[in-house]
Amino acid sequence: MVVCEAPVQGIVGAYTGNSFAVQASIASLLSCALYSAIELIILVFSTFKRYRGLYFWSLLASASLGVIPDALGLLLKYFELAPIWVPVTLSTAGWAIMVTGQSLVLYSRLHLVVFDRRILHFVLGMIIFDAIVMQIPQIIASYGAVYVCNLHFQSFFNKWEKVQLTVFFVQEVIISSFFIVQTTRLMRMYPTQSTRRANIMYQLLAINMIIIIMDISLLTLEFTGYFITQTVLKCFFYTVKLKLEIAVLSRLASFVQAHYQLECSGLS
Repeated sequence: MVVCEAPVQGIVGAYTGNSFAVQASIASLLSCALYSAIELIILVFSTFKRYRGLYFWSLLASASLGVIPDALGLLLKYFELAPIWVPVTLSTAGWAIMVTGQSLVLYSRLHLVVFDRRILHFVLGMIIFDAIVMQIPQIIASYGAVYVCNLHFQSFFNKWEKVQLTVFFVQEVIISSFFIVQTTRLMRMYPTQSTRRANIMYQLLAINMIIIIMDISLLTLEFTGYFITQTVLKCFFYTVKLKLEIAVLSRLASFVQAHYQLECSGLS
């Protein structure tokens, strides 16, 4: 087997530095990601009364088939605990499922506030298009950077990593923007219960802003060359995002349900 030297430490193989702080940070963050993913799986099964629907399956897939393989793959790679093909396969597949699953989680709650089917179809089409166009070259580049001793593969991997991270950031911002704008419009339609309405709106805005800030921090690390830190934090951040999504949905669903009950009582 031929393994090439990575242009950025960590792309091809293990962390080769001697910093205990870095090693401890890698192990701690990935362990937290694994713990949070397992906790999230338990939370999903205990929260949902019916085990069906896109929201349920996208949450479950993101945690079980996305975060867990990605975290395990990064642990195995950075600490040289398995042949390189094992962590590359786990982390590449986990990342693909994790990022697309997160976008599907965002999409699956849009129907609560967005009633224009054109917007819903646009968002779903964008997710599918980005998943195909962004992920397939990334998978090829991941294996090419490891097994093909060609600087073009390594250079392409570096560039494409930045491109796809930027595209997925823009995708999440677009979906979150639709959600924030439509939620704000929805809540302005309801003059009653203004204190509760304001609290929910501020919480929703804060949660979405936290998600955007996490994405910006990952982009900053990627473009400044901190590849290992970026991949480790990315895995951990996605578990935080998924937990925040459950908080968003539960708060919004309770508000929308309460308003519909008021509307029905007013019409009767």
